[in-house]
Amino acid sequence: MTKEPPKESWKSRTGLILTVASGAIGLGNFLRFPGQAVQNGGGAFLLPYIISFILVGIPVCITEWVMGRMGGEQGHSFPNLFRAYLSGVPLRLLGAIGVTIPLLIYVYYVFVEAWCLAYAFDFVTGSISLNSGNGDLNSLIQNSSNHFHTLVGAKENGSAVQGKIFYATLACFLMNFILVYRGIAKGLEVFAKIAVPSMLICSVIVLVRVLTLDNIELGLAQMWNPDWSALGEAKVWISAAGQIFFTLSAGFGIALVFSSYLKKENDVILSSVSAASLNEFVEVAFGGMITIPVAFLFLGLSATSFGTFGMGFIALPSVFALMPGGSFFGAIWYFVLFLAALTSSVTMLQPVIVFLEEAFHIRRRTSSFILFLFTFGLSFPILYFNKNFNALDQADFWVGTVLIYILATLQILIFGWVIGAKKGLEEGHKGAQAHLPKFFWWVIQYITPAFLLIVFGMFLYQNLGSYINKMDVDWMIANAGPGTNPEEAGFQALISRYVFLAIIAVFGLVYLLVHLSLKGKEESKDKSTNKVLPIFLGSFILILAFFMNIFPYKETASIKATFGSVSPELTLDGALIMWVSLGLVSLLSLYCVIKLFRTREA
Repeated sequence: MTKEPPKESWKSRTGLILTVASGAIGLGNFLRFPGQAVQNGGGAFLLPYIISFILVGIPVCITEWVMGRMGGEQGHSFPNLFRAYLSGVPLRLLGAIGVTIPLLIYVYYVFVEAWCLAYAFDFVTGSISLNSGNGDLNSLIQNSSNHFHTLVGAKENGSAVQGKIFYATLACFLMNFILVYRGIAKGLEVFAKIAVPSMLICSVIVLVRVLTLDNIELGLAQMWNPDWSALGEAKVWISAAGQIFFTLSAGFGIALVFSSYLKKENDVILSSVSAASLNEFVEVAFGGMITIPVAFLFLGLSATSFGTFGMGFIALPSVFALMPGGSFFGAIWYFVLFLAALTSSVTMLQPVIVFLEEAFHIRRRTSSFILFLFTFGLSFPILYFNKNFNALDQADFWVGTVLIYILATLQILIFGWVIGAKKGLEEGHKGAQAHLPKFFWWVIQYITPAFLLIVFGMFLYQNLGSYINKMDVDWMIANAGPGTNPEEAGFQALISRYVFLAIIAVFGLVYLLVHLSLKGKEESKDKSTNKVLPIFLGSFILILAFFMNIFPYKETASIKATFGSVSPELTLDGALIMWVSLGLVSLLSLYCVIKLFRTREA
């Protein structure tokens, strides 16, 4: 019989905080946040962003840490963590979602991680040459776009598995699994203590270079000058809440699993706020001060038209090609992005590894090998069918958006309405080195779930129809863009459909494994408490279906089309927003550092 894996624990609270924070710090901090801000009112975006951090970010982070510590007595895998609160089908569904999300996000996120590694290698070796020599900006951007799409295999299906990006992806797989194999204390914790400081130091080097560029204030103006009229659009508030949600990795279940290794006397309030504040500091201080300002300075207003991938892998390489010493700073920048991606992806594997080991009592070597083969097998189709990022986009929408919203909302509802927000916070304050305001239970029980459901509903209202249409062959053929033949459009629809079906199949497999793992382990529950979730979610689905059918969503003009009318110079309100935002995240981080230092022996 296979021996049970050894029990794991954290060596230090600092290691735990850095590991959880590093799991949240990813490409979204450096690329997605500045892009969202500049397309949603510039500095005005920070108002709904801060409100969302208070109403969604902090409550979700705290509840994950508290529930993790509470459920740690039952076990450390997602299904076991919720045995104290749920039973039957609800427990199995939640457990399956909690295991499926990090598993499937890792499958495609590691591919994007490989892009960063490949770009860092190209800049170090000087093998990336974008400047055509004639000084034409459009030619430079076109060369950068060609390099990116060729590298990642986005021009033709199958080209990604034939180029060097395949070997970069394999290298990333090996690095991730080596760290996971070494365990929590010797692997994840040690790596986080090295990677996070390295990431911060490298980010500071790039930031100093950016802020010393001539006329950089023009780029800062584009990022921070507010378009106050944007606050009247629901899209801006939804985008702000979504950014907070994504940047903190809410709904991944990572913090919940990691905090389950804590004892009752270990702090969770200060630790959770510290991890969140470090993530916010990186996002505002580095993402907000580097990406858009330097891109706008060299590329002009066209820099604001790039999406997340376009900004990171087309616009910024063009900038480094124009910048004095660009090869050196480009190498540092993509090393930062690679570290950010690696620290995120490696934490995604831990909940799945823990589940395999707890459910089936297998050793780390066996569980790591099984998971390596399974995830690599799932990643291969994402690499192969990467033309126009079709498979990647579908996987990210259904898993990286829809499922994580569902999981985070369920966690908040369980904390507020099954455990009870008052009781849960009382539990959280045991051993706490910092205390929340007494009224905060009311925010967690009523405001946060309502906020999440409204934002999620509006997001689906705006996006669900288009992703369903992408799986319809007839619709794709009828709406094929210029240069896309009907056969290719139909094939894209089939890929979208197969990605969706593959997600369902993996979820079904995980559900079966969860069911087998819970046999004979469930405690009897009061069935009345389990009716809370179906009532909430059933009402939400009915309301959403009604509005989507009666009032179909229509795209409106983007804010960025009018944002060019804002002053090109850094205005007083823009400067105030910039310094107040930097001050808030710095003060919050400083408070946490001081508090942690004073209680380091606790």
